[in-house]
Amino acid sequence: MNRSFRTPQTILFLLRSNSHVMVVAMVLSASVLLSACALPVEGLWPLSLDSPARTIFVSLDTWHAMIAFRADTPDASRFTPHEYEEWGYAERAWYLEGHTGLTGIVRALFWPTEAVVEIGRCDRVWADRTPQPPSDLFTFRVSDEGFRRLARHLHESISVDAPIASVGQSTFYPAVRSYHLFHTCHQYAAHALREAGLPISAFWAFNRTSLAWQLRRAVRLIEKPPTDIPAGESR
Repeated sequence: MNRSFRTPQTILFLLRSNSHVMVVAMVLSASVLLSACALPVEGLWPLSLDSPARTIFVSLDTWHAMIAFRADTPDASRFTPHEYEEWGYAERAWYLEGHTGLTGIVRALFWPTEAVVEIGRCDRVWADRTPQPPSDLFTFRVSDEGFRRLARHLHESISVDAPIASVGQSTFYPAVRSYHLFHTCHQYAAHALREAGLPISAFWAFNRTSLAWQLRRAVRLIEKPPTDIPAGESR
């Protein structure tokens, strides 16, 4: 008798027998998508060695991603040769109000909640002072236009230009976008870096590992001859 349906056992057998094909297909699809999405922005990055540039610093520790650059107006009260302005992003209830634990994780990740933008003025970048190692520090040169776009994007991520809290050297402002699984500090940083022209995809920056992989790839692109560096569409 010719049946038009398969039993659950048959379906399970077919899935098992073809699982390696499915895995290979998924890996290849992911590789193609990543290659297509994570290209430099043409005309912004990378720079030639003699081009005017600003330097930005990306810090990653166990949980956080932070973007820093030299402050335009260093605090004269500080006895340090340099000072950094540093930007980050966090869930308000977890980071400022202490609503942590398992319920905090579920709340923060699985439905949109209020977020805050952190602006710090520090003597050292986050990677050098984090209490949650291990940390990585990535340094990039960006064009003047790329830096202006980065700075504009960061400032536009603040919904109201009035601080809601100050902790140590950091001031916190309400964020435009909510915090959730698909928009954490890693995606926040990725969006900003993309504005500067870097080959970073926010879609793929879903955790520390995936963002670090993209940042390391960007470093490798800098080390290649200019003719070997792909250039992509701006948007």
